[in-house]
Amino acid sequence: MRVGRSVVAVALCLSGMVLAAAFLGITVQANALAREKATLQAEIASTLTDQSALKAHIATQKTDDYVTQVARNLGLIGQNETLFGVQRDASANDPSARGTAKTTTHVEKWIAFFFGSR
Repeated sequence: MRVGRSVVAVALCLSGMVLAAAFLGITVQANALAREKATLQAEIASTLTDQSALKAHIATQKTDDYVTQVARNLGLIGQNETLFGVQRDASANDPSARGTAKTTTHVEKWIAFFFGSR
């Protein structure tokens, strides 16, 4: 009878250790899943913030003022608008300078090109 009690005691001890090991494994796995869940929730919050910022940016780009400003930056003009060009050469504004300007011939241009202006 004593041997039977020893076998039962050892069997109970071994089954307790197996259950403890299983409980420990489940606990470790639950902690890992909790950490992964927290990381994914942080990523979701970050992505939602980025999404709201992008939606606001898109809403701004859909306004008429934004489209008009981009078109003007590209050099386009709208209806009932006139494009003016500004000439920066001061002598072009003087009408007397146009009439007295010396015209050069092709030969003079070639000589000036190869030998410099004289």
